[in-house]
Amino acid sequence: MAEKVRIMGALEKGLDHVDMLLAQGQTDLELDFGACNFISVDGLEWLEELLLRAESHKAQVRFVNLQPPQYKVLKVAHIDSLMRACGAPGNAASAPMC
Repeated sequence: MAEKVRIMGALEKGLDHVDMLLAQGQTDLELDFGACNFISVDGLEWLEELLLRAESHKAQVRFVNLQPPQYKVLKVAHIDSLMRACGAPGNAASAPMC
């Protein structure tokens, strides 16, 4: 079962408690963006790094409840790993399943 983490407010930097979950061996993470109202460049960079670390730990990270503006930010960033975490099957042109 995935550890569920709700992103509250603006995602402007990394979330230490999420990094700790991954470092402690939590294999699956589900990040809920339902209450997130902004994603900064630093937030995007942290998400990308989190996904890289998760991959090296053989953990899965999934994004859920992305709103259209948040999805647009991820799509415009052209970072395939972010799109896959949202449910797109491998390329940024695919529709989200969030």
